[in-house]
Amino acid sequence: MRSRCLLVLVVVLALVPMQALWAGAAVAAPQPPLPDSPCAAAALVDPLFRDQALAVLERLVVHAPGQAADGAVFSHQSAGHVDGQGRSWHQVSAYQANLGVIGALRVAPRRLLPLAAAWLGWQARHIAPVGAPRGVVIDHWVRAGDLAESTCPPGITPQGCGTVDAYDSTAASTLLLADAYLRHGGDLRVLRDPAMRQALEAAASALAGLTVADGLTVATPTHRIVYTMDMAEVVAGWRAWARLQRDAYAQPASADNTLATAARAEAGARARLWDARAGAWRVNLGAGAPQQNRWYPDTVAQAWPLLWGLDAETPERTQQTWRRAVAPWQGAWAQRNVDPAGFWWPAVAVAALCTGDEAGARTWVARARQRWLDPAAPFAWPFQVGDLLWLMWMASAQAPNKDPAFPAPPPTHNPRGESP
Repeated sequence: MRSRCLLVLVVVLALVPMQALWAGAAVAAPQPPLPDSPCAAAALVDPLFRDQALAVLERLVVHAPGQAADGAVFSHQSAGHVDGQGRSWHQVSAYQANLGVIGALRVAPRRLLPLAAAWLGWQARHIAPVGAPRGVVIDHWVRAGDLAESTCPPGITPQGCGTVDAYDSTAASTLLLADAYLRHGGDLRVLRDPAMRQALEAAASALAGLTVADGLTVATPTHRIVYTMDMAEVVAGWRAWARLQRDAYAQPASADNTLATAARAEAGARARLWDARAGAWRVNLGAGAPQQNRWYPDTVAQAWPLLWGLDAETPERTQQTWRRAVAPWQGAWAQRNVDPAGFWWPAVAVAALCTGDEAGARTWVARARQRWLDPAAPFAWPFQVGDLLWLMWMASAQAPNKDPAFPAPPPTHNPRGESP
C-alpha cells in the first residue's frame, strides 16, 4: 500500500463480470502458500511485548452494542482530528485495521476471533453500496464520547471526505481479513451471513472494476496509477478470495477462475513493474528506476513483493533486490526512523529477517520495544494499528488456554465515557 500518513491486505462468490473479463485466462493455478509466514519463523518479539501490543489492539475497538460504531477499530490511540468545538474524532481506516487484525489472529486466534467477527461486521455495514467507491470501505471517523460516526467531520477538508487513499489495496485487505478469520477457526456462519457475503462479493467486484491491462489494478477510478506495493497486496487478495470461494462457499470452479486472475495479475506485475536494467521494482507503472536515496516509496517498495509473495517464482531475485535496496540504509533503519515523517515501518524488520539479516531485525525490535513500551506514552503515534501485522509476524503464538500476561483493560470506547 502506497500510503503512510493516514494509513490506509479476502472472500466472495465468483462474479460474472470478473469471469467474463478473464474468460481467456488459464483456469488452473497452483494454490499459493498462506500469507501468515513470509519467511522462517523467528520469535524476536517476546511474550511481554506481544501481549501488550494485543492489549492495545483491544483498546482500539469500539464496544457499543446497538450503535453503528460497534466493532469499529481505531487507527491509533490518539485523536486524529479535533473539530472547532474541541471534540475529538478517531479515524477508522479499514486498510490499517485489517492488517492489524490479520497479524493479531496469527498469534491469538481463540482470543481475538470475536473481535475479528465484530470488525468484519462493521465493514459489512459500512462498505460503499454505490458510486465510485462501491465495494470499498472508505475512511470513517468516530466522535469520542457519543460515538457518532461521520465520513466528513467538521473541520476536515472536503478533499479528505468520503474517500480512501487507495481502493484496490483497501478492498484486497477486506478479503485478506475474511480469509484469515476462516483459516484461524472463524465461524462459517459469520461469512455466510447474506450481508457479509454481499459485502465480500462487492469487495471482489471492486477489484475487478479497477483492473486494467494485464491484470493490473489502478489505485482509484480517478487516480489511475498502478503501484507495485498495491499490486503485491491485490495479488494476495485474489488468492485469499479463491480460498474463501473454495472453503467458505464450496465453489471450487469459481476458486480456480480467481486463482487464474491472481496468476494473470502477478504475471502482469512481473512483466511491467520490474525494471530489469535497474534490477529493482518501479514504484509505479510508468515510473523510472527507483531512487536509492529515497526511503519511501522507492526503497520500501522493494520489500512488498518479498513480503506478499508477488515474485514467488524467483525468490532469490526478490531477496537480492531488497538487500541491494536497503544497503545504503544499513545501520540507519535499524537504529532510528529513517523515514522523514517518522513512521516505524516494521515491515522492513520482517524483510530483513526474510533475507538473512536476523541481527538487523533484532535491533529494530529492541528499539521499537523500548519506545512502544514506554510507560509515559506506550504505543504512541506514529504507531498505528496496521503495524501489528508485521510485529506479530515476528512473535510466537499464545498458548491456546493461557491467559495473556497483560489482559486488556475494560473497554474505553463506550457511549458513556470519553476515549483516552
